[in-house]
Amino acid sequence: MGFVRNKVSSRFPALGRLGDIVLVGGVVLRFANRRGLISDQTAAKFGAPSSPGGSGLSVSEMALAGAAALRLLKGMQKRKS
Repeated sequence: MGFVRNKVSSRFPALGRLGDIVLVGGVVLRFANRRGLISDQTAAKFGAPSSPGGSGLSVSEMALAGAAALRLLKGMQKRKS
């Protein structure tokens, strides 16, 4: 699957970046909702699950979000220099 992702992301780099932003944003939104930093209504406006006491993040979700965040940071550093 890496071959397909590389082929698509090389032709449309904005799609890969957008996917990373959505993934990291969703995890941050879920985390903020579970910690009580934002209300259920605000989270629902952005499409987060309605129950803040639901299941936590799985290890695979944390790994995916971490990798996406690192890709975003690496891309920002490349554009900066």
